[in-house]
Amino acid sequence: MRDLIKEAISDLKNADGFIYVTAEGDKVDLHEAAKKGIPVTPVNPKDQVIKKLEKAGLPLNEGKFLNELNELIALVTGNAPAAKTTKRRTFTDAEKSKIVEEWKKVEAAGKKTKAAFAREIGVGYQTFINWLRG
Repeated sequence: MRDLIKEAISDLKNADGFIYVTAEGDKVDLHEAAKKGIPVTPVNPKDQVIKKLEKAGLPLNEGKFLNELNELIALVTGNAPAAKTTKRRTFTDAEKSKIVEEWKKVEAAGKKTKAAFAREIGVGYQTFINWLRG
């Protein structure tokens, strides 16, 4: 399985849009085939990889399977995202003003970037920028 995955990665990284196969289905270098007079067929490497992986029992074009595989990998590696249980927060105009005032103090001290400050208070960067403009 590992060799199949490595080959798939290689095929996708090294192909210039297509890979070339003989009538028997063997991969061949286009220049080599031309020198030897071997007829070849251009094939989309992505389609070839998908077929090989499906044949091996890995249907990567199925969204549900991909989600399950990604979840498995995350759980095995310990990189599973924490479950989101927080509700989206709405700020009043007074709260926004107070946050902007706090930013002015932090900015004057030169301690943080706008992005770091926005993360710290739990607000999206663009939302914070809009508050500063507002």
